[in-house]
Amino acid sequence: MRLMHLHERLSARGGAERHLLSLLKHQQGHYHTLLAVGFDDGSLPEGERGEVGPWLRVKGLARRGLRKRGEKAAQRRLASAIADFSPELIHVHNLMDPALLELAAHAAPTVMTVQDHRLFCPGRGKLTPDGQPCAESLGLACLACFDQPDYGRRMLDLTRRRLAALGGMALVLVLSRYMARELALAGVGPERVRVLPPPVDLPPAAPGRERGYHLLAGRLVGRKGMAQALEAAKLLKHPVPLRIAGDGPLAGELAQAAQASGSRLLFEGWADRARMSRLLSGALSLWLPSLWAEPWGIVGLEALAQGTPVVGTNVGGVAEWLCHGEHGFLVPPGDASALAQAADALAADPDQARRMGRAGRSWVARHMKREDLMERLGEIYQQVLEREAA
Repeated sequence: MRLMHLHERLSARGGAERHLLSLLKHQQGHYHTLLAVGFDDGSLPEGERGEVGPWLRVKGLARRGLRKRGEKAAQRRLASAIADFSPELIHVHNLMDPALLELAAHAAPTVMTVQDHRLFCPGRGKLTPDGQPCAESLGLACLACFDQPDYGRRMLDLTRRRLAALGGMALVLVLSRYMARELALAGVGPERVRVLPPPVDLPPAAPGRERGYHLLAGRLVGRKGMAQALEAAKLLKHPVPLRIAGDGPLAGELAQAAQASGSRLLFEGWADRARMSRLLSGALSLWLPSLWAEPWGIVGLEALAQGTPVVGTNVGGVAEWLCHGEHGFLVPPGDASALAQAADALAADPDQARRMGRAGRSWVARHMKREDLMERLGEIYQQVLEREAA
């Protein structure tokens, strides 16, 4: 099968990007693939670039669709790339310009993986301005999230156009049942949606490894609960440091906080795949203190695969894999005290932490096996092709 993937960037940073790279690596030798991206951010190590198969840059794929300038040129470039490759199937990932989504859907049978909230939320990712979970469906109530009404109306219109473009896709893939429910509330028929979480590789077990710190890893932005994590670190009763690994707008602020804290906070900066694996394997717990509704929370699954229990907020799809009291603890979003208490419970009882880590690793081995999930994806591709041929 000639299979074309469309994504906004070639990158090793971000859950959506790691998911795509993992998928492409597996598909080499099974399909004739081509990855088209809007830009290359340079973060993918040279040694891993060959694993993704052929790829090319198509300027404009990173467009959001809010501005018309450059839209026609981006459409021409994408249409040309599709025509040159002549795919039997297109798999769209983070592509957000409605015009480009429509073009892809008309060019060949197309499936889209919806990785985040931008097709049904024009604002902060199902988060209210005061940091609370949003229960509103897509509509005029969303304008309350914007200080500038005109910008809010433009974003609402853009989100509606994205959702309408999704209607042209043969099938829609989501990472969690939570995302499937949100799309259903936005009007996407459940019969058109398939839940397919990203696979997680199970590294070799490392019994007896000393675990001497808590770990906060991911995109360093406010909606990921950075302020709550810093507050929780101050409230810890057991002298276990918190390491912070990642990159984002708050990186400088977090680095300064670590410098001022002595040994209580340790700032690691961005960690590549190998270094992140080492950090996860040496952690007593992984913190996932998100305020926004995580579509899945892949770093949490990567922690469980390493036998590291997770302390995460009960938002989005997190509770679909984080079993409270078994693989770690679920805490309310925004509650720094509850986060600290859960982390202290693991520090106070290392045997419990090890049991939870083993249980989490066992769960990942049963439910997140790459071969099984990739086989399911292949079946979805085949269903789409057979339906189009009928």
